[in-house]
Amino acid sequence: MLSQKQLYQVLKFPKHLQVSLTSLLKLGLVSAEQVAAVTGKARAVESAYLNQLVTMRIVHKERRKHRVVFCVDLEALDW
Repeated sequence: MLSQKQLYQVLKFPKHLQVSLTSLLKLGLVSAEQVAAVTGKARAVESAYLNQLVTMRIVHKERRKHRVVFCVDLEALDW
């Protein structure tokens, strides 16, 4: 569950990143394909958005065998 401060930080992001980030918060540790299924965007588009969030250090990315998964770093939203 997000604190009010964390929610306020999420609302500062552009709309397309807000949608990706909130979907990832709901789903947990998932692939770009799984996030895309929720958002209705193409997997490649969702992957690009998630990688933007990785660059911003809001989301962590790790490789699990042949799959890349993403998860939100809630502590990163406390700035």
